[in-house]
Amino acid sequence: MRRASSLGAFALLGSAVLIWGTGYWPTAIGAEHAANVTLAGLRTSGGGVTLVALAVLTRARFPRGALLGWAVLTGVTMIALSLWGTTEAVARAGPGNAAIVINSAPLLVAALGWIILRERLSPFALLGVLTGFGGVVLMVSSQLGGTVDTAQLLLGAGLAMAGAVGWATGTLMLRALAQREGELDMLGFTAVQFAVAGTLLLSVGFAVEGAMATDWGAPALWAVFAWIGPVNTLGVAMFFVALSRLAAARASAALFLVPAVAVIVEIARGNAPGPLVLLGMVLAVLGVAMVNAPPQQLVAAARRAVGPRLRRTPRG
Repeated sequence: MRRASSLGAFALLGSAVLIWGTGYWPTAIGAEHAANVTLAGLRTSGGGVTLVALAVLTRARFPRGALLGWAVLTGVTMIALSLWGTTEAVARAGPGNAAIVINSAPLLVAALGWIILRERLSPFALLGVLTGFGGVVLMVSSQLGGTVDTAQLLLGAGLAMAGAVGWATGTLMLRALAQREGELDMLGFTAVQFAVAGTLLLSVGFAVEGAMATDWGAPALWAVFAWIGPVNTLGVAMFFVALSRLAAARASAALFLVPAVAVIVEIARGNAPGPLVLLGMVLAVLGVAMVNAPPQQLVAAARRAVGPRLRRTPRG
């Protein structure tokens, strides 16, 4: 039963990674027609409407009492802060510079999870976290620096760190709640999170940027909205369900694969990556495997892959 639960959790993580990794290009298209905070609010509110509708149709349990307070708090810190920080960071610092800071979230989860949740990683798994982060750095290395103004670069990096901290602390909060509450209804909980975050971001966006800063009649904006809004939100819900079944650091390590999926999308679009990017993809996959599989399993898998070849090699 536990094995089936773990396999289901990894399947959900894989689906979330695919959804998020294919969302960079549509987000860039949307950013050409909408102001940053307003775009983040559109994504979040669209996802909130979708989740609330699904929760009602499936008769999911919405949080009450103290759980409702936690849903509101994590909706602000984990959803609103991380999405706003990510959007602003990419716009100000560039996608490569922002991606390194944003993808430091698994490092924060591993460190804070050790302290707060007592979920300690083995030295081998910790090396896997560092390996995965190194892979992310290599994958975005070609985009670092560039012509970005220093002040904008620093501001963007700071906002990206705020988003990473918001996501990491929210991950730990949810993991602690899942351990304490047992059967936490993640669909109802996530629906409240996104409803709160969407309302907050849209309100701030309209107040600060104004409705006229967004080209509401642009077909391209609404063409990508479905993917970066409702579908992206389903990816978040999948991640949360997986988080309720796996240690926080193990679930978060899957985020290292998101840039790898984005690179594959660029290859499909005809933008061939360099050797450093491909090496980064390999390291990201290896890092996630090191975090989630015991060393003996990796060694056994390597022997099974290499063994037949060795047996077929003629002896001189």
